[in-house]
Amino acid sequence: MIYGHGDEIYRYGDKVKINFSSNVYSQADYTELKDYLMQHFDVVGHYPEPDAHTLEIMIAEKLGVKENMVMVTSGANEAIYLIAQLYKGWSSIIPQPTFSEYEDACRMFNHVISYEVKDEMDVLPQDRIYWICNPNNPTGNVLVKGMLNHIVRKHPRYLYVIDQSYADYTLAPMLEPKEMTDVFNLMLIHSLSKKYCIPGLRLGYIVASPIIIGRLKHIRQPWTINAFAIEAGKYLISQDKQMIPDLKGYLTEAQRLRQNLEAIEGLKVMKTDTNFMLVSIKNSTSMELKRWLMDNYGILIRDASNIRGLDENYFRVTAQKPEEDDQLVEALTEYVSHLIETSD
Repeated sequence: MIYGHGDEIYRYGDKVKINFSSNVYSQADYTELKDYLMQHFDVVGHYPEPDAHTLEIMIAEKLGVKENMVMVTSGANEAIYLIAQLYKGWSSIIPQPTFSEYEDACRMFNHVISYEVKDEMDVLPQDRIYWICNPNNPTGNVLVKGMLNHIVRKHPRYLYVIDQSYADYTLAPMLEPKEMTDVFNLMLIHSLSKKYCIPGLRLGYIVASPIIIGRLKHIRQPWTINAFAIEAGKYLISQDKQMIPDLKGYLTEAQRLRQNLEAIEGLKVMKTDTNFMLVSIKNSTSMELKRWLMDNYGILIRDASNIRGLDENYFRVTAQKPEEDDQLVEALTEYVSHLIETSD
């Protein structure tokens, strides 16, 4: 694991005034969840279910699939590492740039890794896993649902891991588990942490064939999901409250931020279908920019230079409130002007 993921607020504490580094929606209302958890606080005095099976049943019912097709995990991260462990020594194709944990997990379990270089495909072992992040982190782009469905079904010899952790942060259609129950070479990863804006509670799940789920459960440690997280998950799924009350409006704000950033000389902003976007800056490193924004504005961004396929000029930001986004644009405009002045 690299110590460079978003939301490094634990490193800076009270210095952070606006956090643009985390992809998770930051304006969620936790009032009802807090009240519920306080009423059920006594769960911390007992061991939780070893495998969070009650929560799995609830998720399966919500998705319209059989309960033996669902496995709850400690965030999407545990799902990634368990899959890499189950297929230890396989070859893994990981298109770049993407979420770094796929590569970290595969290296831990001795996978032969390819970054989808065309010349390598003919010599890779046939025991292959394709890792696809959709929507992709850090770029924010979304692959067409019909294309993914076609690829997975056309190549039953290969396994496909499609990480849909940010499915609730886009209006683009996603693969639905109930539509894929006849496909046995697919594993879908979902994140309740992202959906319900509770990354601190670490909740995710895998949907796959009963055989794959059974094998994954055979190798996982018991009690990886704590009692508080299980209780929160049960409540959130039963209520199914929309933690992002106006997704369309939020994504419209993200596009407004993108356009305003694109208008700043020296910045290049990638197209995005989500709430976050990848940006490159001329004549500065992202680390230098990150330090300057923190020191002068208390603004935290995600330095993306440690992501394979990106260089030292890349960073990622996530849309916040309009007035906060305007502060980011103001700060970046000032920084770029400072760069121009010092270079003259």
